[in-house]
Amino acid sequence: MRLKNFVDLNEIEKVLVYGWRNHLKIAPLMRTQTITLKEHLQFMESLKQDSTKQYFLALQNDEILGVLCFIDIQRGISCEFGIYQNPDLKGNGAALMQKMLQYAQETLGVKSIYACALNTNQKAISLYQRFGFQFTNKDAQMSYFVFSAGGICSPLYP
Repeated sequence: MRLKNFVDLNEIEKVLVYGWRNHLKIAPLMRTQTITLKEHLQFMESLKQDSTKQYFLALQNDEILGVLCFIDIQRGISCEFGIYQNPDLKGNGAALMQKMLQYAQETLGVKSIYACALNTNQKAISLYQRFGFQFTNKDAQMSYFVFSAGGICSPLYP
């Protein structure tokens, strides 16, 4: 799997990601449920000057499997991640998680990886826990997790 940085996306790819971001399968699982195209394009442009965020398309051959993002990056220390799958595909969550862990540890060099999911998003919560993320906290909306990089970078079961 290869990653393509959002700062390198062409116009078609930018609009594609925008459509996914507001898709009925994805938007309800986001903190901010819908965004405008203008907001989306401004955000993508802002990534060029923000070293604390990195967003990527994840591709297998020429097929786009989904999006990986890293925020609050403190190289060598920690980051938070997010993923979402191409809404037209199924079954790529584990592959996206493996690529995320690999990038976070090998490229960013972080020791701790944080994640959160809406309490209603049991699919994401189960996936995080399967990959060794430990539950840390819960509020009215979100569940919070951490992965300590001393652990293994593979799911607890295949």
